[in-house]
Amino acid sequence: MGHPAGLIALLHLGRIHDETPALQTFLAARGIASELVPLPSLVDCGGTDDGARDGGAIRWERFDRVSVRDCRDSHRHPDFLARIRALAAHLESLGVPLANPLPVIVAGHAKSDYLPQLEREGVALIPSRWLPRGWGGSLAGLLEESGWSEAVLKPAIGARSWHTYRVRRDGLRLAITAADGTTPAAAVDADGWLARLAQDGEVCVQQFLPAICRAGEFSAVFLGGRFSHAVEKTVAAGGWIAHEGFGGRNRLWEASGEERRWAGAVEGRLRRRFGVLPYARIDAIRGAGGELLLLECELVIPRLFLSEGEAFGRYADALVGPTSTRMAW
Repeated sequence: MGHPAGLIALLHLGRIHDETPALQTFLAARGIASELVPLPSLVDCGGTDDGARDGGAIRWERFDRVSVRDCRDSHRHPDFLARIRALAAHLESLGVPLANPLPVIVAGHAKSDYLPQLEREGVALIPSRWLPRGWGGSLAGLLEESGWSEAVLKPAIGARSWHTYRVRRDGLRLAITAADGTTPAAAVDADGWLARLAQDGEVCVQQFLPAICRAGEFSAVFLGGRFSHAVEKTVAAGGWIAHEGFGGRNRLWEASGEERRWAGAVEGRLRRRFGVLPYARIDAIRGAGGELLLLECELVIPRLFLSEGEAFGRYADALVGPTSTRMAW
């Protein structure tokens, strides 16, 4: 194969990133073809003797590389990791690499994997508690024990503020607000409500930081292991979610030296675990003292704000570059 990636498969689950058509244009300008390919079912991921998929529609040996970044809404597919694992095993047998090595996909899929590890390595996180699947206890007691008057609850596996809630202690009561401003119908029984959330998987409980309402989130994007650009994500008036789906805005941000050093240190720790990543988005909110606190790292299916950062070319180059090699943490 003359070019490191002459034909790329862009896996998806029915909904792709808005930026993907423009990305395909930039890839084509580099002489690299790309195809949008549905992630096969678990049965189809196993393959057949002749390498055919879905009645011969997909022949994976044609591809030089496979990207998972367009698998949006993967959190709504409980079998996503099983399907990816099966497909990765088949691709390995064909010598076709994933742009995202499997360990990155597995670790990046759940916040409860990589965030506690980064904290153990010395990265300052937004103060967080991790509730295991099946957790049952007092939400008010959890907040009191943590010393928080407000917190944000969200699944360890999720995206786009799915099942994300703000909880506030109001005297002896708890006020619960969903990301869209509504109140969950079952919030009168806060403990039962949280127990039902935990039935589906781990739940992350983070201290609510008021700075989100004033300064929004800071997002640093790395492409091919290098800092590419930064974005400021603000919340809508009266809101608390920094996401355009809830009225927020995104704008290119001229990162300061302090912000770039902070983001680079986090990316460096990721690199020590996984090797050079084709892309990573590192999100932070400032604490009470103005310090940057890590919110999350988007390593698998992130929006990379390629338009804001005029970074389509840099991303295309990173996507077709050498596949990173996993390293031990």
